[in-house]
Parts: sequence; structure tokens; C-alpha cells
Amino acid sequence: MRNFKISWQQAPITVSLIILMVVIFIGEVIISGQMAVSTPALYQLGAMFKPAVVYMGQWWRVITAGFLHVTLMHLVLNMITLYYVGRLLEQYFGSVRYLIGYIAAVGLGSLNSLAFGSANAISAGASGGIFGLFGMIFLMGLLDKQGFWLAQAKTLGLFVILSLIPVIGGSNIAISAHIGGLAGGFLLAPLLLKKSQASNKQVIVAALALIVYIGILLTVGLSIR
Repeated sequence: MRNFKISWQQAPITVSLIILMVVIFIGEVIISGQMAVSTPALYQLGAMFKPAVVYMGQWWRVITAGFLHVTLMHLVLNMITLYYVGRLLEQYFGSVRYLIGYIAAVGLGSLNSLAFGSANAISAGASGGIFGLFGMIFLMGLLDKQGFWLAQAKTLGLFVILSLIPVIGGSNIAISAHIGGLAGGFLLAPLLLKKSQASNKQVIVAALALIVYIGILLTVGLSIR
């Protein structure tokens, strides 16, 4: 209980996100009637499905998909990663900026999935948002003058490579949301930093690049039928 209070005081948004996703997963299991969440349940609860977004205008799936998980192991691995990486960034950015950045990364991961993912696949998971946090750390590693974020970026770089090996090896894990979140987090980071931490030029370049990136994802995603 004491550890929970400390974690809550340090990073209330990260802890709240984890609790929320655990509760949602319990609901998924109840609806599915099994620990491996069924495809109908995922669709019903808001998983990413390109035809539903493009033809039915269900754009909310771009965000809700990032709060659903397919299996217990899928949930556990993502929540462990979110706990350690999220706390670090929330304490640095502040809770409000961190939450905005995380939700934006979830959305960008889903948009990348819309543009470059399988047209008929139903996908879900917090990986887009989590990889967005990785992208933020990579950017701060490049800007770092003291070495802390550079060290974190190097460690995460190895983790990202290892996590993508199953995808390259032919696993059924969707890589599009991971890449979209990673790129999105990299571009979002300068916009989340305080004025003293990023120059006006860096902020303007990041904002323009982000607009172009979103434009490309929407153009490609909506042009594929």
C-alpha cells in the first residue's frame, strides 16, 4: 500500500492509465467468456479496424484501440513497460503534458496502422502509446547535454530492437502501430518540453513535421480501399 501511494504521488496519470486498462481488460474477458479476448469483443469495444474507420466514420477507434488488449500476457508486458517508462516521463514533463503526449502517440500509432497496416485486421494494444514514449526519450537523448536521457535512449534502443525481432521474424504482431507511435513520440517531444528546454526553432520544426506526418497518414489511409 505504501509503494502504491508513492507511485501515485510520483505519477498519478501513469498509475491511472494502468488501472484503467486492467479494468477494461477484465470487461473484455467477461464479454468474451475467456482469457483470450475474442475478435467480436475487440470490435465491439473499439479495436482498430480500417473499414469501420474509413467507411463508417468510427474515428474514435483511433484512440480506444490503445486501451484494449488481446491476452493477459499482452496486457502484463505492456503495463510493466508503461509503469517504468511512463513514471519517468510524467515526472519530467508534468502530468498534463505527459497525458496529452501519450494520447497523441496512441492516435498517431493508430493512424499509421490505418495507413500501412492490414486492411482487414482488427488490432488493439497500448504499444503505439508506449513506443511513443520511447520516441520521446530518443529525441531527448539527442538534445541531452548532461547524459541522463542519452543513457536512457541507448538502453531503450536495444529494447526496441529486441522487441521488433519477432515482427521481422514473421510474428502476427502488428508493426505499424509501433512505428507510428515511435515516430509520433519523437516529433511530439519538443512540443511537450518547457520553453527553457527546447528552442523556438526546434518547436516550429517539430510542429511542421508533425502536421506533414499526420497529413501523409490520413492521405494514404483514406486512399486505400
